[in-house]
Amino acid sequence: IGTSAVVTKDVPPYAIVGGVPAKVIKYRFNDKTIERLLKTKWWDLDEETIRKIPFENIEETLNFLENYQGER
Repeated sequence: IGTSAVVTKDVPPYAIVGGVPAKVIKYRFNDKTIERLLKTKWWDLDEETIRKIPFENIEETLNFLENYQGER
C-alpha cells in the first residue's frame, strides 16, 4: 500500500495499491504464483518455521512451503 493511499475496499492478496482512492497498480506475482502462495497458508506457520523460509527467491519459497511436512 503506497504512502498516503486512501484504502476504501479490501486489497487483493499480493497487490500493490496506491492513490486516493487506492487502486491496484500491479501485482507482485503472476496469478499462478499467487494461487500457490495462498494454498500454502504460510502465515499460519509458527515463527521458527517462517524464519526458515527463503523469501528472497519465490521459487525456493514455494518449493519449501509445498514440501513442508511440519504440523499445521
